[in-house]
Amino acid sequence: MILIHFEMSISFYREHINCHPTAAVSDAQTSSANFEEFSVSVADINDVRELKISIEVSGNKTQKIFDDVFEKMVAAAQPIPGFRRVKGGKTPDIPKDILLEVLGPFNVYRKVIKQIINSTIGEYVEKVRLVVSNDLRVEQSFEDLEASFEAGEKFSFDAVIQLEK
Repeated sequence: MILIHFEMSISFYREHINCHPTAAVSDAQTSSANFEEFSVSVADINDVRELKISIEVSGNKTQKIFDDVFEKMVAAAQPIPGFRRVKGGKTPDIPKDILLEVLGPFNVYRKVIKQIINSTIGEYVEKVRLVVSNDLRVEQSFEDLEASFEAGEKFSFDAVIQLEK
């Protein structure tokens, strides 16, 4: 098991969330919670106030995030050789597989997976009203996450969130 450290995730959401003074740890100990586009199973809260959770994200949410991230990357990319920009600076209709190859599948999937993790954990923290530190660990390696990721399909990962006192 390789741990990935995504520090940027929760800090982004804490700035925009009105976390309530302290949510009792027992509030988070419900065995599972279903939300509109993802579900969370709480595995454990240990002595150092780490909340271990398993998250399953719906295919609909993975597709939306993939499309959003991919569109932003395409818009920010240099012109694609062999394709002219049309009036207004828009890119012509280039097949997605060519764009993916030009942008680099690793780069695209890395950003998409980070966005899925960040948005899902942030939304969970907000809805359950947890007060957390900026530390978030994902227990799978990026290679394992990438191998299991398919846009439009369910996506699962395990994370450890540090609860604040």
